[in-house]
Amino acid sequence: MVNFVADLHTHTLACGHGFSTVTEVIRAAADRKLQAVALTEHGPGYPGSVGYAYFNTYRDIPSEMFGIKVLKGCEANLMNFSGDLDFDAEGLAKMDLVIASCHVEVTPMGTVEQNTAMYIGAIKNPHVDIIGHPDAPKYPIDIKAIVRAAVEYDVALEINNSSPAARPGSREICSEIIHMAKDCGAKLAVGSDAHYHLVVGRFDYAYEMLREGGYPLDKVINSSMENIMSHLKRHS
Repeated sequence: MVNFVADLHTHTLACGHGFSTVTEVIRAAADRKLQAVALTEHGPGYPGSVGYAYFNTYRDIPSEMFGIKVLKGCEANLMNFSGDLDFDAEGLAKMDLVIASCHVEVTPMGTVEQNTAMYIGAIKNPHVDIIGHPDAPKYPIDIKAIVRAAVEYDVALEINNSSPAARPGSREICSEIIHMAKDCGAKLAVGSDAHYHLVVGRFDYAYEMLREGGYPLDKVINSSMENIMSHLKRHS
């Protein structure tokens, strides 16, 4: 069985609705025998989250702790139907990893056409590495168009382990994304979306969905550190 070597989507106390510190999240990833963990706090556009200064101070966090690699990233928010994010290009360029996601607290909800254009706008951003939880029922999309755009711009689509609880009704959409990704050769990524350190590294739902969809687990970007680093360095 392929074991995912990193959790690429986590949150801490800093986001305003998390429960654990940065150190607790990293230690939990090490305790799970992961090789890496990404710190991906919500961008400044999200109510109650951190400001730009927080991300500028990432320099004080070691790039390796407890024997594992620490990726200092963000979960940027899609802010409009053009797919603009709540960071400028300079801010995004400083990140080790960039997830772009829709959140009802800040992202407008539109028609299938509007939502699809919004996601594709984010996919075209050269700094975006992963589209976070694109299975949200509140943001219906043209899945084929999104997957094809992800292939064209070499962006991974996330299978989010927290979707059943956070986005009820997302399972069928997730299944369609996986099947389409398999057919089109799109990259997928897995993240726990942990807001508490004991959730870090939990991928049970993601494993189940990927197996059901027949997606090759060794093609998931966090199936190996080589895959992860190759994906993150693809634009350099």
